Amino acid sequence: MENNFYYTKNYGILNFESVNMLKKRTTLKDIAEKLGISVATVSRALKDHPEISQRIKDHVALLVESMHYRPNSFAVHLKNQHSNMIGVIIPKIVHFHSSTILSGIIAKAQELNYQVLICESGKDAESERINTTALINTGIDGLLVSLSNNNFSEDFFGELHAEGFPMVFFDKVPTTISSHKVLTNDYTGAFLATEHLIKNNYQKIAHFKGQKGARNTQPRFNGYLAALEKYKLHYEPKFVIECEKCTEEEGFNVTMATMQQDERPDALFCVNDEMAIGALSALRKLNIEVPSQVGVVGFSDLTAGKYITPSLTTIAQSGIEIGHKAAELLIKEIHNKLKNDNVFQQHIIEPILIIRDSSSR
Repeated sequence: MENNFYYTKNYGILNFESVNMLKKRTTLKDIAEKLGISVATVSRALKDHPEISQRIKDHVALLVESMHYRPNSFAVHLKNQHSNMIGVIIPKIVHFHSSTILSGIIAKAQELNYQVLICESGKDAESERINTTALINTGIDGLLVSLSNNNFSEDFFGELHAEGFPMVFFDKVPTTISSHKVLTNDYTGAFLATEHLIKNNYQKIAHFKGQKGARNTQPRFNGYLAALEKYKLHYEPKFVIECEKCTEEEGFNVTMATMQQDERPDALFCVNDEMAIGALSALRKLNIEVPSQVGVVGFSDLTAGKYITPSLTTIAQSGIEIGHKAAELLIKEIHNKLKNDNVFQQHIIEPILIIRDSSSR
């Protein structure tokens, strides 16, 4: 597949498919330890310094190849002037919540005289590593990262962070890396959604749960459980369906299957609005009235949710605010304005319940 690089005045989209990247980055220190020599000697050997013997140079060259060492180009760049470019790694670009966050990032970056390069990880950890490497090699000043759903190891970004590269995590953030983070309070959002259904006299509330690897899946599930517990409603495991793609089509299919069981729920709390819109379509096909027979609540406040019939109750995530704050934090970090802080900043954006016709009875 041909590699593409798209760049415009205001932002760029990068898609690199063939940049070699190991799961663990080899450093000069690793090579030095293997050979029992100093890091300085390895560095000079790589620069073909005349004081280093040919034998050492040959040994270093062999290890560079076998250990897949790559120069730490961002460290070299940091010694020079700023490029006034920041990079963004995000699982999916064509997605309502992601696109609103990106709009916030771009707007704030423009305000602060920065340009933005964007890479889509495709919800794949390997692609995430490849594209991050490619971004860094362009000479960006810093990086904004929303982790892919299938990134079960945080070592790669942990090493980058430990080396001092300016980074801020947003939306889908790591649990093992102490760093600046900006995210939605998914737990509270799910609690508010479930509580709203309970207060509208729904008793058997199903939850169409997110993907197993998604970082917002468990907090939203926990919020759902907490609301059931607070209002002393029985938790029914068969009413919790773990979804794979979380699309409109899957929402339709899961609802068709769920609502044709002998015992069926009287409300659906969906992990996102796409699932909820699919659910509403299935309920229409089954001639089940919404909200009188079944209530439906989504999560993310898609624009389409305002205009479908019935209009969709949802949780607004304030993507623009997340993008603004993440970009602002990163650019402050780039200019060393946060270096005196002893604690990394974590900004949690509180969600808002948007009540519409699909859940009020």
